[in-house]
Amino acid sequence: MTARPLKRSAGLALVLSMAGTLAACGGSSGSSGKVEIEFFQSKSESIAVVNKLIKEFEQSHPDITVVQNNAPDALTALKTALVKGNVPDVIAVNVSVYNDVAKTNVLAPQTGTAAAKAVNATAAIDYTNKAGQTGGKTYALPWTVNAQVVLYDKDEFAKLGLSVPTTWAEFVQTAQKIKAAGQQPFEFTWKDNWTAKLLLNSLAGPTQGSDFWQKLQGGSATFSGSAAYRTATDRLLQLKKFAQSDPFGTTYDDGNAAFANGKSAMYVQGTWAIPEITAINAHKNIGEFVLPTGDTASQNLLLSGPDSVVGVAKSGSHAKQAQEFVDFLFSKSAQQEYADDQHLISVRNDVAPSDSGLAQLKKEWIDTDKTAMYPDGMFTGASNLAGLTQTFLYDGNAKKYLGDVDSDFGKNGIK
Repeated sequence: MTARPLKRSAGLALVLSMAGTLAACGGSSGSSGKVEIEFFQSKSESIAVVNKLIKEFEQSHPDITVVQNNAPDALTALKTALVKGNVPDVIAVNVSVYNDVAKTNVLAPQTGTAAAKAVNATAAIDYTNKAGQTGGKTYALPWTVNAQVVLYDKDEFAKLGLSVPTTWAEFVQTAQKIKAAGQQPFEFTWKDNWTAKLLLNSLAGPTQGSDFWQKLQGGSATFSGSAAYRTATDRLLQLKKFAQSDPFGTTYDDGNAAFANGKSAMYVQGTWAIPEITAINAHKNIGEFVLPTGDTASQNLLLSGPDSVVGVAKSGSHAKQAQEFVDFLFSKSAQQEYADDQHLISVRNDVAPSDSGLAQLKKEWIDTDKTAMYPDGMFTGASNLAGLTQTFLYDGNAKKYLGDVDSDFGKNGIK
């Protein structure tokens, strides 16, 4: 259940990682007698809040220093580190990369740890284990849970007299009304191909069926033969008609800025984008609704899953201290701070979102199990699903696209 890319905004992360991304052989002991551990995490958006958490941890653990490393391409950086034997003490990556990490057998079991006992989101743990193909064993824990939604401008909706759509037909009608009023319905950011895949996830995830992955693995289903995916390709092209003039020249950062500054009424993204949008326009009145793929409201599902997963290197010389840090990350206070900062949902039952929109999503959809998995979670990090979807949105050749996705799953699917 993952929609998150390995990296979305690489500029700041690259600067921070230039000083020595994954350069240390895990942790070390300095001349001061302090133990130094390395925390590799692949989200540029969370660099600042992670630094705050590290500072809080170090205050209560004066004998431990935590160094955060953040790379623009998590998979490549980790592979390079593993080849050199430089395994970070603590690793946090997207679920789609977790399969690659799990195959290296570098992580220690998390079962029985304080962190594992704190996680109430058992479905997220089960999916993480499935994605890692770990035989049901838990070597990484979901840090938080995300939600992929339609962000919308509440003020613009009120101005145009629009209500939140609850069916696919209403969703299209809403876009038509916005366009007829001379406004831009959507801001698409397909220069970054992961956002093309994101839109596919939104359209196919809720409709593909809960057993589709199992059927793919057993060879009884294909993307080309799936009615849900054929419909999804039709809908991708339908939404393309409501795009701005140059969606293929627009990046994720551009899209955040455009939506923040009122250039579009709707923005299909994850809740993780909200902090970046409000950093640009703190007064932006943002609402969230589940992208309606059903013919009736009761058929809709929220796309949701682990945002990142966290594990500890089993061969590290400071595994005990690394586990203490991970246990801290899953404490009530750290979960509240991190989830609220990132507009994500804690994996603890005793931590509620401070954002009212997220709280409603959790109450109405997640707590009632009305969720769907991310289709890209069925693929390893080597998959080209993002690039294939970007190409399809450009050329519109659905038959070739679905055939290419079948081939990609054959090579890079999690079987």
